[in-house]
Amino acid sequence: MRYTFPHFTPSPEYVQPDYEKWAAVRIGMSRDDVVSQLGPPLDDEFLGGKSRPTDPYYSYGYLQMPMLPHPRTYDFLIGFDDDGTVFTKIDPFNGRFSTDGSPTSPEIIIPTDRAAFSHYPRILDCRWFPSSGLYPMTYIFELGAGQPFGPEQFHGEEIESDLPIPFFMTTFGGAQPGRFRVKAKNKLGESDWSDYRYFSFTV
Repeated sequence: MRYTFPHFTPSPEYVQPDYEKWAAVRIGMSRDDVVSQLGPPLDDEFLGGKSRPTDPYYSYGYLQMPMLPHPRTYDFLIGFDDDGTVFTKIDPFNGRFSTDGSPTSPEIIIPTDRAAFSHYPRILDCRWFPSSGLYPMTYIFELGAGQPFGPEQFHGEEIESDLPIPFFMTTFGGAQPGRFRVKAKNKLGESDWSDYRYFSFTV
């Protein structure tokens, strides 16, 4: 199958398993145990179409957002070894789940903390794990710039709100330190802010 990048989805879809049932699936379980817990797997075109009892992966959901570099980036998958027992569980949230549908605090992936960049123009690519909870979910992104010299003080925090995807790319203002943080929002409320992620540009 061939895709065009980036992938735009005019009507996002969010299919999630019951979080408690998902959490009850353990490494070493049999296929029958998984189906008993979660029900039959989804027919997923990205795993070959109609599900079969011998498939190496069972799909139990996905977050199909408005724009992604690949049309199926965020999946709920159960992987089976040759003996038909669970050897892996993959979820979009890095194993962190909401207990009441309200958003979990985002967990930043890149850039790594205290990363120092020397490229120009100063393109900054920020990504985080999607937040768990009731979907649709949007994100609030805060970016601040620091003093080029002297003590670490940050100013001029700029806010971008209602981001529909868990990443943001921008051009940073100068050869100086910076930091950003993110929080999630759905119809039940807002999460706590993520930890700050610090970085700097030397050029």
